[in-house]
Amino acid sequence: MGQFYGRLVPESVTTLRFVRRGNRNGPACCVGATHFTETGCRNRILSVYPYPRGSGGCPGPGGESLEHTEETQGSAAFGAYLKKLRETRRLSLDAVEELSATFPDKVTKSHLSRIENGLALPNFPRLMAMSHIYGVPIASLAERYEIELRRSMKPVELNGKSDDAVLKEFEGLFYSGDFNEALILVWALTDRLRASGGPEDAAVGLRLKIIVCLMKLGRYEFAKSQCEDILSGPKIQESTRLRTLQLYANACFRLQLHDVALWALDACEQGAHHVGGSGRFRADVLALRGNLHQDAARPDDALAAYEKALEIYSAAGEAYEVLTVRLNMAVAETDCARLDSARDMLEALLLVLEAGQHERLRAQALSHLGVIHFRNKRFDAAEGFAIKSNSIARPREYHAIVFRNCFYLWQIAKARGDDGALRLNERTLKSYLARIEESLPELDEFRRLSAGDQS
Repeated sequence: MGQFYGRLVPESVTTLRFVRRGNRNGPACCVGATHFTETGCRNRILSVYPYPRGSGGCPGPGGESLEHTEETQGSAAFGAYLKKLRETRRLSLDAVEELSATFPDKVTKSHLSRIENGLALPNFPRLMAMSHIYGVPIASLAERYEIELRRSMKPVELNGKSDDAVLKEFEGLFYSGDFNEALILVWALTDRLRASGGPEDAAVGLRLKIIVCLMKLGRYEFAKSQCEDILSGPKIQESTRLRTLQLYANACFRLQLHDVALWALDACEQGAHHVGGSGRFRADVLALRGNLHQDAARPDDALAAYEKALEIYSAAGEAYEVLTVRLNMAVAETDCARLDSARDMLEALLLVLEAGQHERLRAQALSHLGVIHFRNKRFDAAEGFAIKSNSIARPREYHAIVFRNCFYLWQIAKARGDDGALRLNERTLKSYLARIEESLPELDEFRRLSAGDQS
């Protein structure tokens, strides 16, 4: 049988069921919790799907059946996407079955038909086979699978709302940090626009909002593939192409594809004059350039880029971006070992954030304050900020923030000789290891220390 990796049930969901399935010829897979070990993919927990109340739930300890069955409800949206992929590549159902014969779990014609019609869900070996056959990265395919299942868990009814009203609701959710809710809402609006035959440029604009949400949720492979799809599609306006290219650069940066990110960013800077308006696009490019400097351990260069971006954002009245850049500047100050300056910047920022609804930024600011106090060996203060940050981050599934907070709580417990807290936080850290896709110094440090390297 397969093995579970980590804890999947989010605090806000109560109708999820773990499902696992083993195959002696292939990797154990878990439709509810996929642990990727394919070459080029990071280990990551993905994909949960709803299991209806009253259906028996999970078997207790020692229960012998945790199988995904043919009767399981599928995803019509994901099935339609797979069908589109197959038809775009001019492959018949028979051809896919034949091409999948060499994989651990063959995709039969009848089963693929059921998947495409929303009557069944693919297991991981079949998903892997389809990714190879269709030429789509497995991480991108799996992330789309997860998102479509989340959408099916919470369908959205727009109920005759105008586009402007839906977009206003989207902005409220996005800026408050409810990125899953924002994504589901703007995706529903995109579907409605396409179903009504709306203009393609408007549909592309909504797709860019979807990509931004995917980035915020850490679904970088999916975001990257969406950018590639737009960039390789029908001719689009130059300003739209550049905005898409900037998001593509950001996705590549998050995936540690730095050479590609730098190429895309250079192209954005060269074409920035094609994007009109308040200069927001140039500020976005500068802020991303700052992130690249920060990731390359050049915090002074990062600060210079952030300061230029902050000036443009402030002049344009872009309040959310101003707060984001101020947070990044405080982090850069921390990396320059100017801890007092960083603390003052974060405390001033929190005065603004406490009065607003930007929960992700607030969780980040609290977390970074905890880091500063930890470095100054003020463990009680560090613990308080980490716990307060986690109270925001956990229910919203801000995994990277939770991991960083628990890393320092783990270190504090170690310094105090508190074995109970040490074990508790270590278990949490291990459960989150597979969920973090972005670059995180604490992630590398935990792996190193867990391996016994105390240098």
